[in-house]
Amino acid sequence: MRATAICPASCGEIVQGMIGDCNFLITCPIALYTKVSVHLGVNVPINTDSDKVYYHKALQAVNKTLAFFGMDHLKAFVTVSSNIPRGIGLASSTADITAACLAAAQALGKEISNDTIADIALSIEPSDGIMYPGAVLFDHISGRLRKSLGLLPELDVYIIDIGQQVDTEKFNGIKDLKEKNKQKEQVVKHALRLALKAFRQSDLKPLGNAMKMSAVAHQSILFKSHLTDIIDISDRYHAVGVNVAHSGSAIGVFFEKGQIPPEDFWKEIRYIMQAHNMSYRIIKTYTDSKGPRILK
Repeated sequence: MRATAICPASCGEIVQGMIGDCNFLITCPIALYTKVSVHLGVNVPINTDSDKVYYHKALQAVNKTLAFFGMDHLKAFVTVSSNIPRGIGLASSTADITAACLAAAQALGKEISNDTIADIALSIEPSDGIMYPGAVLFDHISGRLRKSLGLLPELDVYIIDIGQQVDTEKFNGIKDLKEKNKQKEQVVKHALRLALKAFRQSDLKPLGNAMKMSAVAHQSILFKSHLTDIIDISDRYHAVGVNVAHSGSAIGVFFEKGQIPPEDFWKEIRYIMQAHNMSYRIIKTYTDSKGPRILK
């Protein structure tokens, strides 16, 4: 019994914060992927990459999926491959877990709902909502809020990766995180209203404004010294918007599909990064609203 599944990453979040006592984020799925293959049986070999942290989470997800279907007497050989950079806020762990659940269910010949995958993911760690297709309003801590917002517009995405890793679980355990989220609640409410308007009306302008508003508000929690400069230059070159990984170091710059930023834009990006004494790389990708899927 074998199957393989993939799950897209998320380029940070369109908006993230807390309203009342509810944590939430809006996912931003992109065309970077984790691929998980699962081989089930009574007697299967032990994985050779079992010392890797991401493997343990994927195996946890497989075992929880087997238990959900009452098949936990089976053993699993799990392989994980990914082109999602780890630890910078692109939902790499959630992608591992999601693809693992989907592959395990498929190997059993079963269908598993997105809600069940979300429940399994949240039982392992705080999770993005990328187990759902399109953009989703999602409570990444308790899962109480799960609302589909529809498909993301087709956008080209340029991720600025400075290679600085942030542990998501430690971030969500910050002592005064709740209080800091409360302090920016009104701004986050406004950003959320803009994002919801953007999806209702298929309008890029409020989408970009929501991204930037949430990103700037989050500076009080996880500061990115180069963010303001990146937003300024992106506005001048007519980018749709700029977002951040709210629990990571990544910054995403969004352009309309096929709109190629001129060389001067990249020169100014280089100047900004040099001014902030940061090494970096650019990862070019695009939005992907198809959600996780089985590979045939």
